[in-house]
Amino acid sequence: MENKAKHKILFVCHGNICRSPMAEFVMKDLVKKAGLEDCFMIESAATSTEEIGNSVYPPARRKLAEHGISCAGKTARQMTRSDYDRFDLLIGMDSRNIRIFCLLSKFSASFLLCF
Repeated sequence: MENKAKHKILFVCHGNICRSPMAEFVMKDLVKKAGLEDCFMIESAATSTEEIGNSVYPPARRKLAEHGISCAGKTARQMTRSDYDRFDLLIGMDSRNIRIFCLLSKFSASFLLCF
């Protein structure tokens, strides 16, 4: 499915256990409800190594569940250089994360956004 995905989005935060996975799964839910799952590849990653392999933070998991959104099976992963080529859009959860992934990038992403 990855090769068929039209829009490839990566949400990025520090540890990939709360903000970016919440964004990932909310976006996946919106895309699914719109019937556009085949048009998107949506993932999330961390700028740090601190939480690699850990599950989504329990309060974040509970908040998603309150809205009927599951993040089961998600574990934190760190961004890799190949992510800059794999994704069209990198969305940083704050300016610090964007600074970090800009330093590591070849600036091949179409857009860099900060929320």
